[in-house]
Amino acid sequence: MYRKYCLRLVPLFALLALLAACTVQPPAAPPPAAEEASAPADGKVTGKFYWVQNSAWHPVHQYTQQSFMEGCKELGLDCELATTDENSIDALVALADQTVSKADARGVAMWFGGLPVAKPIIEKAKANGIAVVLPHFPVPEGFYADNAVQIAADTTVYPDPVAKAMCDELTAQGITAGSVAITQNNFNATEDMVAKVFAEGMAKYCPGLTLLPVELEGPEPTGAIAVATSIMQAHPDLVAALSTTGGGPTTWAGAQKETGKQILAVGMDATRVNLDLVKNGEIWGLVAQPLYEETKQAADLLYKMANGEEVPYWTVLDAPLVTLDAIDPYYEILERLEPQFRPDAVNPDA
Repeated sequence: MYRKYCLRLVPLFALLALLAACTVQPPAAPPPAAEEASAPADGKVTGKFYWVQNSAWHPVHQYTQQSFMEGCKELGLDCELATTDENSIDALVALADQTVSKADARGVAMWFGGLPVAKPIIEKAKANGIAVVLPHFPVPEGFYADNAVQIAADTTVYPDPVAKAMCDELTAQGITAGSVAITQNNFNATEDMVAKVFAEGMAKYCPGLTLLPVELEGPEPTGAIAVATSIMQAHPDLVAALSTTGGGPTTWAGAQKETGKQILAVGMDATRVNLDLVKNGEIWGLVAQPLYEETKQAADLLYKMANGEEVPYWTVLDAPLVTLDAIDPYYEILERLEPQFRPDAVNPDA
């Protein structure tokens, strides 16, 4: 039912790497969604479309949920969040299985990554005639059944210019020796590849620096700060750190506060708390993974697939490094999305 072809767009990172500042000015924020959702075109199949995700309380996940719902609203689709606050994979698997079993489901976007445990769920969705979109976590075509497509940045490409930019900044500060830390939320296809490509880039652009082994910070802020603090204390020569997860800016800002030492820290995702940390100088920059674009466009892909349209297997998006001079468009997106966030997501410590 779903014939797909692999469309690999040529990213702009080759150009980005040539820019001396290595800071990308993002496109202007999209216009606000209409107050009233427009109705789908006559004759189009609609049905219900679901967003499946665990750790639903997390501010990054709240961001993705509301981006998906904004895409649904603009298309006039009937969409629903199928989420759980539990962090475990078992909880996600159970929720996804329940969702693809629903009689009214025509499409499901799932925050799964390249996990083999998702294979039977996607097969079940295929048997039930349900389209599946997998945002954010690139996996090779054929890994899952052919009713699933993906939309994400290319993790084999975008971490390299991040490493180049950080090396350039360290060199500008006269820093040519020391150690560099990499932390992840957990081991998954996206974060593993980002860490690998970033480490390779740092070794290439800053050969005088020492890359430390990857450590897991986890999703809970207090524990994550403790992990990063211990890294800083164990390695007093630490000069830079990259976190591959959306909680990473808080992690490394907190560790710098605990130790009283400033390093060149970069994390992921243009959430308000992360943008504020850049604005206040508590971290140097963030990688704007295309959370808004990939999750909002997931609704459009589901709609097209449910109506028999051909879509590429992989819709490849950009993931620019954002420093102080490029944060305003991301604040504009948040002004639209945040009113729908849960209070405990806007302020994770609440």
